[in-house]
Amino acid sequence: MPRRASYSLATVRSLPAQTAYASADATARHMLAAEALVATIDPDSHYALADALERVTGVRIGAAAGEIVPGRALIGDLSVLVLDLSARLALTGDERPGGAATPEELARELGVASKTLQRWRRNGLCAHWIHDGTKPRVAIYRAELARFESRHPVEFARARAFRRFDSSERQRLLDEGRRLLADGLTPNLAAKELAARSGRSHEGVRLLFLRELDGIQPARRSGSDRAARFAERAWRLGIEPARIAARLGKSETLVRALVDRRRAEILRGVQPSWIELPTFDLAGADETIPSAPSVRNLRPLGLRDGDFLETLASARELRRLYARETRATLERDETRAAAMHYLLRRASRAIDALSRWPDRGAIDRIETDLRIALRLRALLVERGLVLALARADQAFDGKPERLPQDELVALARALGASVRGVVADFDPSRQRFDRAISLAADYALAKLRIELRAGRAGVRHPAGVAFQSLGEVAQWQALVDPFQRCAAAIESIAAGKGELAATAKLVARRHGLLGQMPATIERLADEDRTTVALMTKRVREAEVAVRRS
Repeated sequence: MPRRASYSLATVRSLPAQTAYASADATARHMLAAEALVATIDPDSHYALADALERVTGVRIGAAAGEIVPGRALIGDLSVLVLDLSARLALTGDERPGGAATPEELARELGVASKTLQRWRRNGLCAHWIHDGTKPRVAIYRAELARFESRHPVEFARARAFRRFDSSERQRLLDEGRRLLADGLTPNLAAKELAARSGRSHEGVRLLFLRELDGIQPARRSGSDRAARFAERAWRLGIEPARIAARLGKSETLVRALVDRRRAEILRGVQPSWIELPTFDLAGADETIPSAPSVRNLRPLGLRDGDFLETLASARELRRLYARETRATLERDETRAAAMHYLLRRASRAIDALSRWPDRGAIDRIETDLRIALRLRALLVERGLVLALARADQAFDGKPERLPQDELVALARALGASVRGVVADFDPSRQRFDRAISLAADYALAKLRIELRAGRAGVRHPAGVAFQSLGEVAQWQALVDPFQRCAAAIESIAAGKGELAATAKLVARRHGLLGQMPATIERLADEDRTTVALMTKRVREAEVAVRRS
């Protein structure tokens, strides 16, 4: 089953909730207006979002004022909007000439893959929910498909003329794939290299390998991989490479190389995503973007976490302290978001460039870039939660804590998910952070359908409501940021005196805790005027001491 289509523009995402009580006739008008608008949009142009949505709803939407969006994003979101609005109508599929069919049925008729139709839906092929006597299903009107073909004749013809791998091409790809695997490449990297050579898609070649090369391993893969995993785990625990080498019966130099190779394999599994911005390709971007003052200052706002009632109270206090949204605050959010996306892009490209036996300094720089990006994302999530909790206060008359505990937890979970989604996809070139967060929070609150019912006494929570609102901000965070989970403990140790406090401060400088930027070993050595080898030893000993404490 294809995954559910999603919006990329927060303002459009909020429209279904804002029009939830519209009549069936009004909903049908909105749906048809959105379909008609899709056919007129040039994907390579930019549009005023307020004007576009006024043509759909007939009213001016203030939240979209001044927002300029790419035509491609607007086409995709309007197509999703058509699908969502059609769910409220009793469409049977017979309303238009030729009827309707599911994407899978149309794919078989056209001789294309069903994924091709899913891709076309993001390019303006509108689908609808159809009720034809069975359970509701997503379908596409044949008349709509014909209109899409008339607007995209080249793409349509190319898809129908697409040929699958013939026997000779399949055999050639498999032979070259076996050779690359024997050279030590992973199936994913081998597929990427062959796809670039042959003009095929990376995914197509990768799936061919999964089907045909199942069980085939590179030469000497099993033994070295087991040794690399063992060495990397032991190295993470602070065991010296000399002891690991003695345990494995290998040289210390080889053990260090195996650890680096395993670290590179872990990084290849990160696969971060980012938003491409025009400033990334300007001269000097590599220096200016990560060096902005708001990027180097990673001190959090201080939102209390662990008890949702305390989180609500601290969010109100932070809003009181920073009552006015100044232009400087908005620029800080935009700068941090741009730097986050840039660092993720730089790290991803550096990961793709890693060799089988990578350079240790390159791995260190990649991990540091990823940690800085994670710190920036955490700051944006924290600020977004403060804004989202303000919307919750407005929705519940300033008293959301009067809700029962299960509803409070559902509220906290929904707001946290919406904020993390906005931060991950936030494009500072066409959005305002506070507006995007507010729209996402309003949409999450509308979906919850929780309300303070009249006459019901407020619930008291003497033991609090345990909930972790802040925490990991990316699925891959644990792979490159192991000390983030014990940041509070490291902060308490560093606040003391003595050798252990100095050790904790060094770990904080290395991993970007206590509001500092994560630093590479090379940078730490330069700041302390020592060698990289000695600084590496100091950091390793400090990490072991902090773990033991």
